[in-house]
Amino acid sequence: MTAQNQFVTQTEKQIEEWQKQVAKAKKELESASLEAKVEYEKGVQQMEDAIKQAKAMVEQVQSANEQAWNDMQVATEKAVDQLQKGWEKALSRYS
Repeated sequence: MTAQNQFVTQTEKQIEEWQKQVAKAKKELESASLEAKVEYEKGVQQMEDAIKQAKAMVEQVQSANEQAWNDMQVATEKAVDQLQKGWEKALSRYS
C-alpha cells in the first residue's frame, strides 16, 4: 500500500470515529441544560467542521497523482494533526 493510500485509509477511519463521537455528543445534548446546550452545540459544530475538512482532504489526496501527493504529503499530514488537536479541544467540552 502506498503512503497515499495509507493516508486515505487512516483518515477515513479517523472520520468514522469522529462521526461516532459527534453522534454521542448530540445524544448527550438532548439531556443537557440550556446553558450547557449552547456550549455543546459549539463543540458539535467544531467537530462537524473538522469532519468536513478531513473529508475534503481525503478527496483531494485521492485525486492527486503521485507527484502531487509527494508535494502535498507533509502539509496534508500537518493539517490532519491540526484537525485532531481542534477535535480534542472541542471534545474536551464534554468531559
